[in-house]
Amino acid sequence: MFKLVRNFILFALLSVSCPSMALDHYINWLPNKQNLRQRINVDTRNWEREISIDQWAIVSPITLSDQDQATIISKFNRADYFYLPNQSIRFVLQGTGIVFDFDLKSANLTRLDRTIHSGYNFSAVRFYRNNLLYSVGGEGFWSYNRHITYFDEKSSKEWEILRPKNKGPEMISDGFQGYSRKDDAFYSGGANNKNYLEDEKIDYVKEFQRFNFKNKTWEVLGNITDVIPLKEHRTIYWNGTHFIQMARDRIYIIDPRQNEVYLYKDNATYFEAGGGEYYLSGDTIKYYHFMHRGPLSIVAVNALLKKAEFVGKFYEADYHNYYLGAAILLILAAGAYWIYQRKRKLQPTFDSLERKLLKALMDSGDNFIPTNELNEILECGTKSQENQRRIRFMTIKQVNEKLAFYYNIKNAIERTASTEDKRLITYRLKKGVREKIKAIL
Repeated sequence: MFKLVRNFILFALLSVSCPSMALDHYINWLPNKQNLRQRINVDTRNWEREISIDQWAIVSPITLSDQDQATIISKFNRADYFYLPNQSIRFVLQGTGIVFDFDLKSANLTRLDRTIHSGYNFSAVRFYRNNLLYSVGGEGFWSYNRHITYFDEKSSKEWEILRPKNKGPEMISDGFQGYSRKDDAFYSGGANNKNYLEDEKIDYVKEFQRFNFKNKTWEVLGNITDVIPLKEHRTIYWNGTHFIQMARDRIYIIDPRQNEVYLYKDNATYFEAGGGEYYLSGDTIKYYHFMHRGPLSIVAVNALLKKAEFVGKFYEADYHNYYLGAAILLILAAGAYWIYQRKRKLQPTFDSLERKLLKALMDSGDNFIPTNELNEILECGTKSQENQRRIRFMTIKQVNEKLAFYYNIKNAIERTASTEDKRLITYRLKKGVREKIKAIL
C-alpha cells in the first residue's frame, strides 16, 4: 500500500513539473573563471544569474523582439556561445544556423543571420578561426552533414561553404571532433554511423583524419586503436588541446597532435555527465549532472594529466595502402627488369665493318686513328670524299647507338680535331669503355 501511494505521489509531481519544464527556454553560459552560470529566460525575457547551484535571480529585463522570441522558441535547442571583444556574447542554436548577439551593456538580444533552413546539423562543432565563426558536420533529417561552413557576418549574413580539395569523413558527428589553433587543423574520427534501417545499428568510424586549413586538404592519420573503448557509452569533450573521454571511474586524456593516450583512474569519483551540460574554461571542463540541475563537477585536465598513466597510441597508421603501393612498385620494377634483360639477351648484330672498326680502335689503345686510316679500315678509301664521309658517319653512328642501347655504353667512339691540322678529324675510344667492349667482343 505504501509503495502504491508513493508511486502515485511521484506520478502526480512529474505530471505537474513536466509541463512547467516544457515551457522553459533558457540560453545558458558560464562567465570566465566562474562556477555559477548566467542565462537568458526567453519566455519571460529576463537575464538571470545563478546564486547557488540551480537557484536563480533576475539581473535585468532584456530587449527581444516578438519575432525573434518566437524564432528561438520554435527552433529551441542548446546554444553554443562565444565571448566577443565588444562586451557581447554570440549564441548559435544547435541544429540551426541561427545566430544571436547579446549586448551585456544594454541587455539587448538581436538576431544577425538570415538563415532559413534548419534541422540538418545537430551536434555540429562550432569554433572561431581568424575571426570567422565556423560550423563543421552534424546530423539531421536522417542523414549526416559533412560540410565545413563559416558565417559571413559582413555581407550575406548566411552560412557559406568552404570547399576542401579532397574528400573527407563521411560523417562528422559525435566522437572525437575539434579544432586545434596550434595546428590550424580540424580533427575528426570515431563518429557514430547509423544505418537508418528498420534493424538500426550504430557503428563507429575508426578512421581518424585531420583537415589542414592552410592547404584545404583532409589527411588520414590512421585508425583509432583499441586502447580507447570506442563502442561503449561515451562522453567526450574537446578543450582545444586534448580530447577527454569520460567513463564511470576513469578519464582518457587524448593528445591527437602527439598521438598519445593517458588514463586517469579514481575509484571514488563518478565522471560520466549523465545527460547534463558542460562548459569549458581554459583546459578545465565544468559539467552539471542530471538535466543541468547539478551537482557541478570540475575536471582540471592538465592537473589530472600529471597523475595519469600513458597507455598507448591514439591511432595507428594504416599501412595497407603503403603495402599495396610497394607491391605495385615491386611488380613494375620486376617488369622493367625483365624487359631490360630481354633487351640484353637480344644481342646486337655487328656487321663485319663494324667489328673491324671496333677491333682497330681497341688495338690503337689511347692513340687516335686519323681519317685516312679509318677510310682504309672501312674499305672506302677509293670512293669519293662525299661517300667516305657518309660511310664514316653512318658506321660510327650505328656502333655508338648499339653500344648505348644494349650495353649502356654512351658515346663510345669520340671524334676529335687533329693536333697537327685542325681541319682533319681523328677517332678513338672514350676512356673507361675499352674493358666493357672487350667483354662484348
